[in-house]
Amino acid sequence: MYVDISISEEDVQLIMGSRFRRAYPQALQSAHCPHCRKVDDATVIVEQLWLNPAGDILAQGNCARCGHSIEKFIETGIDPQQYDQAMAIREYKIEVSKDYKVRGGKN
Repeated sequence: MYVDISISEEDVQLIMGSRFRRAYPQALQSAHCPHCRKVDDATVIVEQLWLNPAGDILAQGNCARCGHSIEKFIETGIDPQQYDQAMAIREYKIEVSKDYKVRGGKN
């Protein structure tokens, strides 16, 4: 299934492993907000997390400063360990638990 699926922050922690505590907050604090013109200095207040077929994460939410809708792409699929963990979570959600939403789709 080549769609983005919903994941939880716990899933992100499993994907990122030991990098989670440092890299995840750092990524959320370096988003771009076109509304308040904060380039790579806006913070995402996360409403939904998505996992794409390449093992990367998309944090979707609002700018902490102005409330405008923003997203932050977190490239985790390039690290082999993170990719393997992301694919394991993805496979489990799609094939076993069926507990996910599809980005832009109906579920």
